[in-house]
Amino acid sequence: MSSECTWSILVMFCFILATGAHEGTVCTVRSSKGEEVLLGSNFTFSCIFNKQCSKLIFLNGTQIQYIKKKAMSMEVSVEVVNIKEFSTFSCRCEENPEPCGIDIKPGYPPDIPQNLTCVQKMNSRNVSCIWTTGRGTIIDTTCQLRVHGDLELGYESFMNATGFCHSTFPIKSSEMTQVVVWLSVSNTLGSKTSGPHTINLINIVKPSMPEIINVSCSSRWCNLHTDNHSMNLVEIQYSAVNGISDTFQTNNKSRLNISSLHPDTTYNFQIRRKVNHTAGLWSDWSQPKQKTTKEEAPDKALDVWYLQEQKPPQSKSKCFRIFWKELNISDAKGKIQSYNISVQEQKGKRHSIIVVPPSRNQSICCYNCSVSVSAVNSEGQSPVKIIQLRFPGLVAGLLSHRPLNNHSIALFWPKLDIAGTEYVVHWYPVGNIEGIQWTRVVDTTAHITGLQPQECYQVAVTALRSSGPKMATIKGISSWQSAPEQGPDPKPLGKDTKSLRVTWNEMPQKKRRGCLKKYTVYLMDKLKGDIHKFSVDHPKTQFVISGLSPDQCYNLWVTAWTDAGEGPKGTDLPFCTLSDSERILSLVILAGGVVLLACLILLCICQFSSVHRRGLLPIIPDPANSKCAKTYADDQSEIKFYLDQCDSSVNEEPDNVEVEEVPYPSICTYIKSFSHESSSSDGTQITKITDIMEDYISTHGAISGGEEEDEYEGEERSLDEFKFFPSTHSPFLEPLFLTGGKLTLDVVKIDCSEFLDCT
Repeated sequence: MSSECTWSILVMFCFILATGAHEGTVCTVRSSKGEEVLLGSNFTFSCIFNKQCSKLIFLNGTQIQYIKKKAMSMEVSVEVVNIKEFSTFSCRCEENPEPCGIDIKPGYPPDIPQNLTCVQKMNSRNVSCIWTTGRGTIIDTTCQLRVHGDLELGYESFMNATGFCHSTFPIKSSEMTQVVVWLSVSNTLGSKTSGPHTINLINIVKPSMPEIINVSCSSRWCNLHTDNHSMNLVEIQYSAVNGISDTFQTNNKSRLNISSLHPDTTYNFQIRRKVNHTAGLWSDWSQPKQKTTKEEAPDKALDVWYLQEQKPPQSKSKCFRIFWKELNISDAKGKIQSYNISVQEQKGKRHSIIVVPPSRNQSICCYNCSVSVSAVNSEGQSPVKIIQLRFPGLVAGLLSHRPLNNHSIALFWPKLDIAGTEYVVHWYPVGNIEGIQWTRVVDTTAHITGLQPQECYQVAVTALRSSGPKMATIKGISSWQSAPEQGPDPKPLGKDTKSLRVTWNEMPQKKRRGCLKKYTVYLMDKLKGDIHKFSVDHPKTQFVISGLSPDQCYNLWVTAWTDAGEGPKGTDLPFCTLSDSERILSLVILAGGVVLLACLILLCICQFSSVHRRGLLPIIPDPANSKCAKTYADDQSEIKFYLDQCDSSVNEEPDNVEVEEVPYPSICTYIKSFSHESSSSDGTQITKITDIMEDYISTHGAISGGEEEDEYEGEERSLDEFKFFPSTHSPFLEPLFLTGGKLTLDVVKIDCSEFLDCT
């Protein structure tokens, strides 16, 4: 051997030694009963170190005390008692972090195999079997199935966590009708065997899972259409959404009929099958198929009740609120689309109302009438429920009650006082009439259920009698109540030197915690510190405190009460009464305000009266359109002839010309002219006519706005004599005089005796 080879061997040996001295092999461990031990047993765990060191032992990472056999011994041990769970034991030197250790698994030995079940799927040559060992062994356990006559040593598997074993083996001959098997299970703690077990193959044949192809339904039955199969027995299972379910068997193969179903109900259908009644196994259930049956017209009348409502002002009719209960699924037989209400009055007048769900109430105003109510779905309407609307007579102080629990009360009333063939008990939360409920009884006792604790209810009992209904009421009852959660917030309405009027809002229903009985108003004198209390019955929310001192400051608060006690106070209301001087000043200011308001009202009345009069002024004709003016303009050579028409005599005192006036209250005649002495010359006559035309007063210039301003300066001077007329230039008014009228002397005659009436 060469020297190179020798050196190589030495190097390898040194490496091996170095590896053997690695920190990982500082110790070895062992258990007196191995790694898998019986659950709850005792054993010894030992650790043998390879060198002297400070020895440490750990259980699941926590250091524990150990037993040292000899002073210089390399071995230490721990006695483990009643082990219950998987545990890890480890050892190491204090100066070396690398440990050595072992995992201890507690468990059980297997029990005798039992409950063997085998299945052979249709058209399959394999048989699958499962069995149990009574309980899970916790530790790894091997299962084995051996078939008689089979050359295989066995078909092995592992037990699962729930204690089941499973094995599959082939059927090697089609002529085999039965097989014989042995079962065995084993682990490190023990083993068990059972057998022989004889299996008849005809009894373990399991058909494949069937399929529902289609479902067709009417309102009362459904037909299931399935895939083709050769099985002679089918089992049908169906269940409704409302919880109704049933199962039955039939020999029909492909079309399965299910009857006695409910209208408008959704069902889930499943089927399974097997070879016959005596042989084979049931197949797995098919996937569920869902179908809803068709609707039918409702066959049950609605439960209807009514309450009185306040009638509209100045109405002779009586007003009621009609309520009805929703039909349950079996009675509705379909989705309710609307409710038909027919009102029949005594005089023969009838009118109909349609109400759409979810609303189930309607207000009706009529006189001596009856109402019929019915529910409508896609197939028709329910029988009509007719109820006569009559105001019940009120009976006081007859009802008594006692709580049964936090959600119900018992109600009692004497029979002799409101005797009737039937009683209707209704109740609803105070302030929420939409939540009304009612029940019909023939006895004088009723149990009201479904109440909410700390809720106040209005309750009444109505006796239905041929002579007319009688009603007894209780203002407020509660199944359970406590003191209110909060107090009202007071507000002042008015005060003077010796009194205060205070009000507060109703508390929210949820804050009341029951039925309110009263309020307490507290008044504290800030100067003296005295507190006075005043009681106010519910539902009053106002109170007047009198006897106060003038110019004095107080603090006020309010609390609410139920039968369970007094609630906390609301917000404080600090205030001071008026002094005598402040009271006189306020009265003066109030009187002045009243006088000022009266003056403003009178001024408005006068203004609108003036506007009204101006709106009635007549249309004033334009004198430029008169026949006389046109004739003068066209032919001055005929002035003398014209004067003969307008003036009966040129040289004589002119006759009065009759003028037809349009009178207007408080306004003088608006046409004015002056009489002139006529001269014997023609020129004098012409001047006279010109003067008459100039003196003919019209408002054309004031109202037309269509002529030049300088043409009507004379008219404006004439209008100065009529300054008592209301101004037509008010910013609040539109022009009131219209233009465009034509005046002829054939229509208007001037009476000179009227000219000076307004001067």
